[in-house]
Amino acid sequence: MKFASTDDRRMLLFLPSAFTASVGIGMSSLGMLFDLRARFGLAPATAGWLGAAWSIAYLAGCFLLRPVSRKLPPRISMTIANAVAAVLLALYIVFPSILAAFVAMSVYGFAIALFWPPLMGWLSSGLEGNPLSKANSRFSMSWSVGGILSPYLAGLLAERASWIPIAAASGFFALNTVFIATGRRFAADPSVEPSRSPQPEVAALDRSTVLRYPAWIGLFLVYVLSAIFANIFPLYAKNDMNLGEAQIGFLLLIRAAATAAGFWFFGRNGSWHFKRQLIVAPIAATLVVNLLFLIVRGSVPFAVLLACLGLLQSWAYTNSMFYGASGALDREKRMNTHESLLTFGQFIGSVGGGMAYQYSSWSTVFLFAGVLLVAGLAGQTILVRKAAPGR
Repeated sequence: MKFASTDDRRMLLFLPSAFTASVGIGMSSLGMLFDLRARFGLAPATAGWLGAAWSIAYLAGCFLLRPVSRKLPPRISMTIANAVAAVLLALYIVFPSILAAFVAMSVYGFAIALFWPPLMGWLSSGLEGNPLSKANSRFSMSWSVGGILSPYLAGLLAERASWIPIAAASGFFALNTVFIATGRRFAADPSVEPSRSPQPEVAALDRSTVLRYPAWIGLFLVYVLSAIFANIFPLYAKNDMNLGEAQIGFLLLIRAAATAAGFWFFGRNGSWHFKRQLIVAPIAATLVVNLLFLIVRGSVPFAVLLACLGLLQSWAYTNSMFYGASGALDREKRMNTHESLLTFGQFIGSVGGGMAYQYSSWSTVFLFAGVLLVAGLAGQTILVRKAAPGR
């Protein structure tokens, strides 16, 4: 991967920081589940609410902190977010309790809204078409590689002591804080970067596509199922499948690896751009995968389906980022919407999945997800059919 241009050189800041934050988020989320289960016998519904607490705090942060992030250089916002995450996780290790876990995850979830939307808006500034698609692909691959490593590392470390993954996550966020704050040689702050638009009068026209709406529905839906596996499946795998922490981490690693492979493919192949039927396809396929989860049992079939889910997650995520940013003037605002819908999907999946598992059964979890997928797929189909040809 070569970085010759100014836009490419920025990737030397964007990609490592996204990777490191993703590792920290993945290790803290799964590590917190393992630690609370080991110390306090965490129940599935409580686990769902813990994941939801992070998600709803992040969702609130995307809206409430946007006026702050608009006034600060992206680098400052990103630095603050990582520093807060490092401190909050360290405090939980010193004062462990279920209440402390909820406080730590909520406050750090709120603060991390100063990281992703500013980074994604900065990343896509001045880019359209294939350059935009390739930049999004590199970014998505970087955080998804972090997602590959984090669950397996969390599982391995938790088998030694349940608090170690949380401490490691705090260390990753601290490392990222220093890296971002000192990374000016890779990417100057936007206010001092030369303009990348040779025709500002053309750039001032908003050329957004309405295809972003069905793409956003797809993002929400696929992250409902993603949250179920991030926050509820580890407890099911531990309690009902009798798997160890490292085995659970490895299964989640398979999903993350498939997601990274999908980002690589969609970034290199632009033939899907503005093909309306391909916006609906990933959710139609996700519905099939969801139905198969109702039928299969065992770690090997789960591994295959998790790989399929990872590929479909990358497809829906790529659609949302591309159609959300394409032609838009305020990229950070669009990435706020992208992150908000993603997070709302995680909230619904965490809470709904956790309650369905605790008060009914594992099969009910997928019946719940299936109802949402059918309704969302119908909505996507209507919106795509109403969209004008082309953009």
